[in-house]
Amino acid sequence: MHDLFGLEVGFRDPGVKTFGLENALFPVGNQFIEVVSPIQENTAGGRYLDRRRGDGGYMVICQCDQHAPRKARVAELGIRKVMESDGHEYSVMQLHPRDTGGSFSGN
Repeated sequence: MHDLFGLEVGFRDPGVKTFGLENALFPVGNQFIEVVSPIQENTAGGRYLDRRRGDGGYMVICQCDQHAPRKARVAELGIRKVMESDGHEYSVMQLHPRDTGGSFSGN
């Protein structure tokens, strides 16, 4: 990312190891680009890359101010959740990619 866009790694999240991944986050204005790589066999990300036969986009993460209406809409549509967490500072809802045509999270 540095050679192509002049971006430096701003953070590496050790928590993604739970999913068999390692990552690097690159700040871009008040947003970021995250690059992840599988570090163990049979991860969801690794299987996706295998199906694509190479590198590619895997997930879009969106931020919103009103999480409750999105949660209600997901329930109404019967979309499965891969992960959900409501904390003091943020909420996370990751939707099943087969139900959405991709994988989206909101916080």
